[in-house]
Parts: sequence; C-alpha cells; structure tokens
Amino acid sequence: AQDDEQWRRNADECTRLGIPFGTYLYSYATTEEQAKSEAEHVARLLGLVAPPHEGLDDYTATPYQLSYPVYYDLEDKSITGLYPDEMAHLTEVFFDRLKELGYKGEEGIYASINWTRGRLTDPAFDRWRDNFWIARFNSALGYTGPYSIWQATYTEPGEKYGVQSDTVDVDFVMEELTFTGIKATSKDILPSLTNDTYKNELWLPKAKATATLLTDEPSESEGGQKIFWSSDNEDVATVNKHGEVKAKADGTCTITATLADGRMSADVTVRVGAFTIPVYVTGNLQGLTEGEEVSLADIAALKAGSEDSILVDAGGSLQGTARASLTGGMDMTSAFAAAGYDLQAFDASDMAYGTDRLLSDVMTATGPSIASNLYTTENEALLARSTSWSRNRISNGMNTIVEEAGKKIGFFSLASIGNSAQTKELTAADLALAASEQVAALQAQGADAILCIAGPDTDISGIYADLADLGVTAVLDAGATANSTAKANGIAVVAAGSGWDSVGCLNLTFAADGSMTAEPASMSAADLKSARGSYTTAQQTAYDSAFTSLQSLADGDEDVRSQTLFTFEANESADKTISFANYAAALYLAYADGDRANYPQDAADLTVTALAGGITELGFGDITRGALCDAVPAGQRLVLARTTSAAIGALIDTGTVTRTYEESLTAFEPTDGDALVVTDTATLEALEQAGGSYTILRDYGDVFWDIRMNINDVTNNFANPFTLPEAPQRGAGRK
Repeated sequence: AQDDEQWRRNADECTRLGIPFGTYLYSYATTEEQAKSEAEHVARLLGLVAPPHEGLDDYTATPYQLSYPVYYDLEDKSITGLYPDEMAHLTEVFFDRLKELGYKGEEGIYASINWTRGRLTDPAFDRWRDNFWIARFNSALGYTGPYSIWQATYTEPGEKYGVQSDTVDVDFVMEELTFTGIKATSKDILPSLTNDTYKNELWLPKAKATATLLTDEPSESEGGQKIFWSSDNEDVATVNKHGEVKAKADGTCTITATLADGRMSADVTVRVGAFTIPVYVTGNLQGLTEGEEVSLADIAALKAGSEDSILVDAGGSLQGTARASLTGGMDMTSAFAAAGYDLQAFDASDMAYGTDRLLSDVMTATGPSIASNLYTTENEALLARSTSWSRNRISNGMNTIVEEAGKKIGFFSLASIGNSAQTKELTAADLALAASEQVAALQAQGADAILCIAGPDTDISGIYADLADLGVTAVLDAGATANSTAKANGIAVVAAGSGWDSVGCLNLTFAADGSMTAEPASMSAADLKSARGSYTTAQQTAYDSAFTSLQSLADGDEDVRSQTLFTFEANESADKTISFANYAAALYLAYADGDRANYPQDAADLTVTALAGGITELGFGDITRGALCDAVPAGQRLVLARTTSAAIGALIDTGTVTRTYEESLTAFEPTDGDALVVTDTATLEALEQAGGSYTILRDYGDVFWDIRMNINDVTNNFANPFTLPEAPQRGAGRK
C-alpha cells in the first residue's frame, strides 16, 4: 500500500472546517487483480474496511464523507499498452469493487486532455463522462463535451492561494449554460457535435432573416433566471430579449446568452450571407505522421485556419513504417485524433494488421470511421459500433454527417478488398449499388452536400456518371494524385493520393440564394511549411497542441518498444535447431500454402519459394517489442508475387535471403518460365533492382505483425518461452 502521508490530516481538517473534498487514486493497474487491490486501498483510506494486516492505519472509527467523487487517475506510462476497451474494463473493475466494499458516492476519471481524446474512447467510459476531471495546462481547455473539473495549472505559487507549498494545482469546477436548439424559419437546428466539441452555429442567408435561440434554463415563471442576450457585432445581427436573432448584413458575429447572476453563459456563432466550408483531405500517408518537410501538426494548423473546416483521411495511411507496425495502426489513428481529424475512411491496404485489430485501433480516433461497402460474414458493416456520447460517431459504419456553419456535409466511402488475404472474411458490395444506398441514407438525414471518399485501392472511374445521377457533390480520391473534373458529369475529383507531397481541398461555397459550388484545390508540403510564418493565434495553438501530442505518442512508442513480449530460450531437447530466418521463411510458406484456393487460376500450379530477407537472429533472453521489430523487416508487407524462376535464383545467389531449412539443404535450380515467391516487399524491391519483374498476387499483411502473432499463438499468448524447432538430422546444417 502507498498511503499518502498527509491523507489523514488533510481529510480530517477538511471535515472539521466544512471544506468539500474528494479523492483520487493514481492507477498502475494492468490486471483485474491490481485494479481490485487499488479499490481496496481506497476503501481502507475512506474508512469503509479495516486494514488487511497490521502496520496499516485503520480509519473505520470515523469513515469520511466525500462531497466530490472518487477519481480514478489514468495517466501512468505502465498502462499505455492497454487498449481503450481494456482500460475501460479495469476502470469498471475498480469502481465495482469499491462499491462492493460499501462506497456509495460519485465516481469520476482524471486524465489529460490527450488521454481523454485518444484513449478514453470506448463506450464503456460513458458511465463516468459527466465526472471527467481533465488536465490541460493552458489558458483554455478547448473541450466542451461533458466534464466536471478542469485542472488548468500546477505551477501557481501556493502562497497566492493560502496553501503552504511552493506550487499548487488550480482546478475549476464547471457549470455551463447550454443551448438546446434553434428555432429557424425553415427547420429546427440542434447544436452540432464535432469530435469532442459542441458547436452552436447558425447560418442566416441574408438580411432580415430571423431565428430564435433556445436554452436549457427554465423560464422565470418556472423558477429560472432571466437571460440577458447580446451581439458582439450588431451590424451583422441583432438579438432581442427573447433570443430572437435578426440578420442585418453579411458577416459573422457572436450571440451570447448570460444568466442574471453572471455565473453561466453560452455563445452561438452567427453567419450571414455566403460562406465557404473547406474540406481538407489526406491519404496514402503509409504509417507516417510526418513527411520530409511537414507533419500532422501542420495539418492541424491548416484546419484551424478556418473555423468551418472539415479534415478527412481517405485511407492508405495506417501501415508502412516500423513505428506503425509496432503499434498495429494505433499510432496513426491516435495521431489523427491529435490533429483534429473529423473522420477517416479505410481500404484494403489498411487491413494489414487484420480486421479485428482495425476495429480496436479506430477507437483511438476522434471522429467516425467508415467503409461503406465492406461487410462481415454476418452481413454487418465492418465498422458498425454503438454510438458513443463524445463523438459524432456513427452507428452503422457506413456514412456520417459532419455539421459545420449550420450545414450538414454527408460522407460515405467506397473501398476495395483487392488482393488482401487479411480481408478474406469480408465482402465488398457493388460500388454503384453501395453508393445508391448511402446517398439515399444521407439525403434522408438532410445532407446539404454529399461527398464520396474513394480508397487508394478502389477505382471508381467507371461509376462517375452514376454518382452524378445520384446527386453526389464531389469525390475525395485517395487513388488520384491530381485534381480533375470528371468528364460528362461535372463531378469535382479532389486528389488525396499524394501522401505527404500535398493535401487535397474541396471548397464548398454556399451562396445567399441557396446555391452551392464545389471547387477542388490542393496545398503542397512547401505551402504548408511556408504558412508557419503567418499563423493566426488559433493556428499556432493548434500546431503546438498537435506537436506536443505527436511527441507524446513518439515517447509512448519508446515505452512500447521496451515492453517484453516473450522469452526466447534454447531448445534443450534438440541437438540443433533451424535459424530464426529459417523459421520466418517457413511461416511465409505456410501463409502461401494455406491460401492456395485464392490463387489466380493461371498461377495455381506454379512452384512457391519462400524467401526471408532482412532477418536478424535473436539472442536468448527476454525479447522486447522493439527487439523483435528490429529483427524483422518491420513496416513491410508479406506478399505472394509472380516472377520468373531465374529471378528467384539470382536473388538467392546474392546471399541476402534465407529459404526454409529443408529447401536450404539443396541448391536452388532455376527452371524456365514463371514461379511464385512469398516474401516481404523490401526483398521484392531488391529482386526488381537486380533486373527481375514481378506482379503481386496476394497480400498477407504486415510482416512484423504476422511474425508477432504467430509467436503469440505458439507460446500461448507469450505465456510460454519461444523456442525454434529442431533441424532435421541430415544435410548441410543450419543456414
């Protein structure tokens, strides 16, 4: 037990002086047993249970009565390896055990704003969201989802607040006035929720247009307070004592409602006249949070340049680097959260870690995740999930609405399963049919514009006419590298396939007469870099916040690298074992052999050779995630390719690759004609550089992930040591 030496004195004095107080427990728990132990520790300090053994203080004589919740503090690096659902489960275990021991008060969670956005995302956390205690050491929290306390600083001088310490935490207990709706001439408009931020926005098309704002404050006749209304620019719009807004001229202003006692207020952004919503779109980032010149912090600043902007990733971004391999895609989805992405779409290339892992990774993103035409064997949408309070999250996994400036921008995505073996449990619905269904669904939700996202592996050029007939406004295409306007139908196509070379943009302009135009544009990496010198305050804040979060992710990856995965031991029952490279080659071959039913017909009878390149032999002892990552071609994909037998032989002769142990006992004899090779994509590039050509037939996903999961399987979830198989007692020996 780690008793706070000041606990008894502080709790006794708060009780004696009538000062309301609560408590928090800094958690290290990674197992149910540890979470229960932490709950038992809290229960003892509250006086609910007696000490389990001598030497511990007993508080049962005068149990403490808390005015504030018990907060579970989630921040320690020891729990960074937990997935959101695992963290939520351990939190449930903690509080359930605390209640079993007699606690009847409120429950809450303490975390940083980055953890709140990136890790406390599982719907199971909904139980505590109204009592989130969020730490962000800044002049503003920048988070308007439900929460109860904001910790704003920990460096204020204690003497300033009558505290006998050099520094003191400053926290604010939050109470807010909330707008519940807008009564407009044509329709009622509810406050929109984008990521974790409620945004009250009203668009009035022209002068003399009116709308009435509503709040959750009871009327004065019902015991509520009087509300005072004000406009910060009456040349744009005025507001009367009843909350009725009247447009005066084109522009933007803020309408504020304040309770008579001044305790609470709320704002609505009002726009009059034409305005533009820029939709920024990235794609093909291939596991990189930064390019040679810019990073996702620059993307965050780009988005912050317009308060009405929307930020989207069109797919192809989860895999392609060793760092991405290490975390299985979670780094990229967490980085999307740090940069303020509103949604992300996925394609076959994003399935490199398997669909189950993708479903876990997307929980760390902020906005919804969609793949409109991908279905499981149960005929459910791949990304179907229950709605979570804090996200503009979808429940069908197929389409979503993002609200900006009072306009509803609808999105759906079309994906391909391509040659990915990781998607063998999925089916891809017909593109035109899927588009028809999703457009109808978005139109039923009142979408003012409908955008189709095309993944990098998905060719939709054949259905442009269908999309135009359906009423699709534009296409955000991760397979395109140049903006265009599709012939014969006028659909704008925004290129989102250039990775870090450029960011696509679609400018949606809404005119006072109700018409809308969609114009494609793009920003190069050089444009983004040069923009740093002219950031607004909002852009600089967004850049700094994202940069800090990205650095935190990088630091967390270093912690992940140091985590032990398994123990590698000598096979004491074997006179000699195969090498780790032999093992990798045998695993590659097993993937290919188990997939023969999916080979193209003209390749079904070709011989398959497995080649392991970029493999380093492991040393005995504890193997960390980082050590395994360094020992294999992390960031590469395992693929089956068609090439010539001669090209395979030439690559083997370089001595840079290893075959299976059994095949290595005899020399490789090239034959005339084609053959198949199963290897990593870096080795394939070496084959091409040596003069060979190839065609990829099947994709077995991320190499590191394939090897890691196989070792997981053969060691009973890493519970048992990993040993290499015995080598046959014949032949040329270990190779």
